Amino acid sequence: MWIYDLKYYWRKWKAKIVLLFLFLLVLFWFRFQFLGLIGNYLVCEDELQKVQVAFILGGNSQIRAEKAAEVYDLSISDHFICTGEHHNDLADYFEVPESEAALSKGFLCQMGVPKQNVEVMRSGTSTREEADYILEECIKKDWNKIGIISDLFHTRRINTIFRDKFRENGIEIVIIGVENDKYDEKEFWKDERGTVMVFMEYIKLLHYYLT
Repeated sequence: MWIYDLKYYWRKWKAKIVLLFLFLLVLFWFRFQFLGLIGNYLVCEDELQKVQVAFILGGNSQIRAEKAAEVYDLSISDHFICTGEHHNDLADYFEVPESEAALSKGFLCQMGVPKQNVEVMRSGTSTREEADYILEECIKKDWNKIGIISDLFHTRRINTIFRDKFRENGIEIVIIGVENDKYDEKEFWKDERGTVMVFMEYIKLLHYYLT
């Protein structure tokens, strides 16, 4: 009896099973192109242009500071503000009470940017919090065009959180993406750190859309 049942279900589901198999086959065949699209969506940076001040968001302090130093050398901005309340892991280990913001400033000054050109804003434990603090500072200082420096894969989330909020207050933002020095964003799946970064960015984007 079960043979007849199997034949019945096969006739009933055959077309759908074949289509599913073909879909999975196509997905596998074009997996690298598909993964590339997933990564590309997270990149949302603007063309480099002169700004009144550039904010370096907390996290990955060294590579973000390197990009800020490049921005300084290109005369795009000579005023920088480093954000980030989190403590660096090493700083915590050695009980040094410094924040990500201070760490970014340290790297930036080592790279030739004068200390008087770099401020520290020890505020913000998330991108949304940093956006609020930066907006408050911009309104206070009457800035209407600013740069935001962060990792390439972080730029989509920055655009989602910053763009409309700042535009409503008459402030233009220029998002400046930083390539990671541990993996190639165009082939992020070849490195575990790149894969984890992409996965976490989509999770965080979903969280922001839901909340």
